[in-house]
Amino acid sequence: MFAPQWSLKGEYLYYDLGDVDYDLSIAPLVLAGAAGAGSPLFVNSMHATTRFNGSIARVGVNYHF
Repeated sequence: MFAPQWSLKGEYLYYDLGDVDYDLSIAPLVLAGAAGAGSPLFVNSMHATTRFNGSIARVGVNYHF
């Protein structure tokens, strides 16, 4: 309490829900009906990670009757 009938409160919360890893791959395109048919035109591969964490801070003032 910081004054008669008044108080102050504070709270801090950190959360970590982990992360998610996933691959984003585009299948190779195959040339058909041209010289060199059956060979891939390109291959694209990517990897992504998403993290789920954060912080919450709360402050409150109370009046006591």
